[in-house]
Amino acid sequence: MLVIGLLSYIIVLIILVKLNFYVALGFIVLTSIVSNAYLPQLKGYVGERRIRKLLESLGENVKIYNDLYVPKKNGEMTQIDHILLSPNGIFVIETKNYTGWIFGSENQRNWTQAIYKKKSNFYNPVMQNNTHIKALQNYLNMDVTLHSIIVFSNAATFKFKKPFQQAHVIQTKHLKRTIKQYTTQEISDEQLSRISKIFHTLIPETKQQKKEIKKRHLEHVKEIAKPKPAKKNVSKVKVEPITAGPAIVEPASVASVATCPKCGSNLIMRNGKRGSFYGCQGFPKCRFTRDL
Repeated sequence: MLVIGLLSYIIVLIILVKLNFYVALGFIVLTSIVSNAYLPQLKGYVGERRIRKLLESLGENVKIYNDLYVPKKNGEMTQIDHILLSPNGIFVIETKNYTGWIFGSENQRNWTQAIYKKKSNFYNPVMQNNTHIKALQNYLNMDVTLHSIIVFSNAATFKFKKPFQQAHVIQTKHLKRTIKQYTTQEISDEQLSRISKIFHTLIPETKQQKKEIKKRHLEHVKEIAKPKPAKKNVSKVKVEPITAGPAIVEPASVASVATCPKCGSNLIMRNGKRGSFYGCQGFPKCRFTRDL
């Protein structure tokens, strides 16, 4: 398909060059702009479609849920790419359609993608998927086994120094083999039925409902990414402590990752000559930035 598209592009370009050189030049500029704007989204869509096909080929005794928005304790939503429900556990799958060399460790907040001499950082997907799993555990409120899987493109080359304990970090071609290694039944038939019904409640009934849920989620993510106002200097006033009942402190969740309004990729924190800022992980194809 890619070869056919490239050949079609070349044929159209040759025809335009013969008709008018400046028209051909304009065509190149226009297609370049469109490509930079939409190519990251297209790659992500193609990657997720490939994952869906692989999961569907695992047989009839599994159920697959794609692009689910799961409520968190604080009322926010977290988006999960794929969930595979099977007697051998629940597999929570985060897809990263990245190429190049991938550097990182389990407890490192940001990982690095290197393509030749160009490097870009992105939020640790193991931590990201841990947030999904915690939200799912809380929403299900059941003692069931959940497996974390991070799937990269087959074109990615891992440069990890240590094995992972909290998740499987693999290429797409190893997804089926990773899931099939779990052969012991961990979830009863009764639990499978209950969990399936719960997951179905998270599926929007209409496309409009799905758009609204996605819109609210993106608005919240963008709100988090907005720069916070500087704290005003306030003179300290000594106050007497007030005795009250025990305070209940919720554990802080893993930091949410903002979304680039230009291409839909994640926004990640970067350091530059003028200090820290948010930049699109699709750089250099997308050069969107936002101040802290």
